[in-house]
Amino acid sequence: MKLTTQIITPDCNGFAQLKAESMASGLNMLRRLDENWLNNTNRFDRPGEKLLGTFYDGVLIAVGGINRDPFTADARAGRIRHLYVGNRWRRRHIGQNLLREIVQDASQAFDLLNTCAPLSAYAFYEQAGFRRVTDSEKVTHRLTLR
Repeated sequence: MKLTTQIITPDCNGFAQLKAESMASGLNMLRRLDENWLNNTNRFDRPGEKLLGTFYDGVLIAVGGINRDPFTADARAGRIRHLYVGNRWRRRHIGQNLLREIVQDASQAFDLLNTCAPLSAYAFYEQAGFRRVTDSEKVTHRLTLR
């Protein structure tokens, strides 16, 4: 199995197929990612930000990124965004590896990372060291980096 993870844009080969799959599953994160990219709302281009894709033999199978958290005034708060693993690739540690790559250098720009995960992803984030947040509408989990 030849897995690679690299910086991507929504223009990369395979993104449209992954977006269609996510939308068919009732998830809109890749649709929002694409819309925000096209209207220049979010290009993952500020310090500490990045959008990554994981490929299997050149086929995009997972997407995820990190931004400065737009829902807080804290400039040192990051946010895990648009993490999606293709249906047939789940439960193979693809998401864990992608999240690890996303978080790898995050402490250079951020002190903490927030996310707003669907209920089905709670265990995934908790296994990755994120703690449950119960006092925020915009954050379900947080990872403290410092």
